[in-house]
Amino acid sequence: MGLEFSITTDLAGQKRLIGPLFAAFNAAGFRVVHWCQDWSGEPVLYSADFAEQVRQLAAHFSLRVADIHGYGSTPEGVTYTDSIFAAMNINRAEFAARVGATTVVLHVPGKKTENFDEAVTLSLARLRLIQPAFVALGIKAAVENLARETDINAFYDTLFGEFGPEFLGFCYDSGHAVLSNQQYLLAKYIDRLLVTHLHDNDGTKDQHRMPGEGKADWPMIVRTLKGSSYRGTVNLEISHATSTLPLEAYCRQGHETLTRLWNS
Repeated sequence: MGLEFSITTDLAGQKRLIGPLFAAFNAAGFRVVHWCQDWSGEPVLYSADFAEQVRQLAAHFSLRVADIHGYGSTPEGVTYTDSIFAAMNINRAEFAARVGATTVVLHVPGKKTENFDEAVTLSLARLRLIQPAFVALGIKAAVENLARETDINAFYDTLFGEFGPEFLGFCYDSGHAVLSNQQYLLAKYIDRLLVTHLHDNDGTKDQHRMPGEGKADWPMIVRTLKGSSYRGTVNLEISHATSTLPLEAYCRQGHETLTRLWNS
């Protein structure tokens, strides 16, 4: 199939120095990364100079930045406004274009709600705010399945009905799918799939464990991706906090796990 293996940059924390991380990824066998720094907490805007530093550092370690995690949550107690969502994620789209990435992953509606109409209205409004800038930059948005069960099919059907694949696609998060009993979402929206967030948990909380250490259906995931036209990356969103291994060894374990899954 030829899909490339990728790993997220926040596996050791969002503020970890990028140089040592990129060195560990390269040594472990990865050639692609998913940028996942600064997606939560105090807003951080990236400059053109910073983007160039990241681009050069990635090139130095023979890495390609494939996609970017958009800004997804403010500090506790701070209102997550439409203007924050738009400014931060347009900035991330600009960053993506500068480092050679193609997609920004988004959390919508951006807050937990059991009110379907409110979730749809808020999400559509926020996506409309960023659409012109994304299209102008040639960057796509990918909405990520969150750990919620309420009317999820109708929610994504509405979003994908409103916005075409030239702007909006899907990011499948295997850990969230376990928590919300929605592992079927991968196959349902496979034609809109742009990014994968692959990790595992025991069904009690979002643990970001290595594939095979929880309840995710890995034979289904591999089978679905192999049988599709998806040409993105097979991206690990694991957490080093779940392991006692040194960072480089943990990354190598991740690469070996993906290799074993894809060869099974």
